[in-house]
Amino acid sequence: MTWMARVLLDHARLRARDTALVADDTMVSYGELARRVGAAAGEMRRRGVLDGDVVVVGLPRGVGQVVAALAAMWVGAAFAVVDVEEAAGRRRAQVLASSATWAVGDVGADGVEVLRLPGGEDSAAFPAAAETRGDDAAYVVFTSGTTGDPKAVAVPRRALANYAHWFGSVLDRVRSGGAPLSCASVTSFATDLGHTAIFPALIAGDSVHLVGRSTMMDPIAFGRYMRAHAIDVLKSTPSHMAVHVDAGAFDVLPRRLMVFGGEPLPWGLVDRVRAHGGCRVLNHYGPSETTIGVLTYPVEEGAAEHRSCAHVPLGTPIGGVSAAVVDEDLRAVAPGETGELVVWGECVALGYLGAPAATRERFVRLPGRAGRAYRTGDTARGLASGDIEFLGRGDRQVKVHGQRIELGEVEAALRRCPGVGNAVVSHSPDTGLHAHVVAAEPQAPPDGRALRRLLRESLPVAAIPRGFTVLAEIPLTLSGKLDTARLARPQG
Repeated sequence: MTWMARVLLDHARLRARDTALVADDTMVSYGELARRVGAAAGEMRRRGVLDGDVVVVGLPRGVGQVVAALAAMWVGAAFAVVDVEEAAGRRRAQVLASSATWAVGDVGADGVEVLRLPGGEDSAAFPAAAETRGDDAAYVVFTSGTTGDPKAVAVPRRALANYAHWFGSVLDRVRSGGAPLSCASVTSFATDLGHTAIFPALIAGDSVHLVGRSTMMDPIAFGRYMRAHAIDVLKSTPSHMAVHVDAGAFDVLPRRLMVFGGEPLPWGLVDRVRAHGGCRVLNHYGPSETTIGVLTYPVEEGAAEHRSCAHVPLGTPIGGVSAAVVDEDLRAVAPGETGELVVWGECVALGYLGAPAATRERFVRLPGRAGRAYRTGDTARGLASGDIEFLGRGDRQVKVHGQRIELGEVEAALRRCPGVGNAVVSHSPDTGLHAHVVAAEPQAPPDGRALRRLLRESLPVAAIPRGFTVLAEIPLTLSGKLDTARLARPQG
């Protein structure tokens, strides 16, 4: 039996009436959740979903998304969530990259069988849960690729179980007297950033609030929700929380634990959170290829020794995970020296589906160590305390609102737009993404608004540049490389 199915059945027996999921006006108990997942799994089994299949979930944010994902895991399949708010072309590309054969919801792609799952509970007995192995895929998540097409990362069940049980231990340390916690999820289930609040909380028997986008973007509505539901734990990106906290909306802070992830965490934001909230603060780092989170840094009063770091350190590895800063030969460097951060252990993904060359490039063997390690591409250094400090990207990937964006993917999409002869995309923490384009015909420069509409068809919202500058040519150095110093300043 899959570990997640066993957990759901145990909760249905021991805490059937406790709240499991809350979304909009819908509240689902653990007993009801187990019955709904069982009914959905039964329909998947009846239709012929097999162990190892990939089921794409193309449903709006809410209980149905989670039920479909858990049902896929129940029958031994992997789930892959696509965000229905993304453009149709982007969703089709993700379905293709996932190698999916089944879909729940309308994903707008050919070659997949559509499953119509029951909307409620089923009185029939629970279907037998699949017997799975640790290396079987639990889910598929999408990252940015240099070619303009998404890369599909297959994450094994052992990795998800390792992370979920570890974070469950974090929840145990902040709960009071064994009482269930209220955890809020504010990021898309299509990204692994959104998994943090869901799987660990469900394993621990806590409740998960799937906060709607309109609510979590409005500081007043979000603060009201956090107060009304007494939210104990929240994970979000620094940029999202900074907007609210800087506006004085301190009600958006949770009661017990604030987890930051997806972007470098400024010390100034930590200070504002600690000054106005009574919650603990945890910095949380992990690429999709290493399953949600692998390094954490609890911000305590004694963190003064790390104040000289540009941002809050990434911290130390979670249980079952190891990390090191290495040189070009993949050999560990001394503390304080700069190198590339590599991660290995239970967390490492299976690789990129349908992309063996990319998998071989990133998933490597370290000298003298068994198993595979993941090359993050992040430049880092080890601190005397044993913590790891993030220094920047070694390639052209950036984080925007917690999503990893490959600048080459945005450039490739721009070059496909009519009227664009060439394009370069820059990024800064203050101004975000900015497109520098060369017109295909000098007398007909492309319009920024038209480019935004076209890019929306193939790129995630976070990858759409905020501003556009038309150049006569792309500036190059004498060696023929991009001269970033001569790029025109963003004009908005």
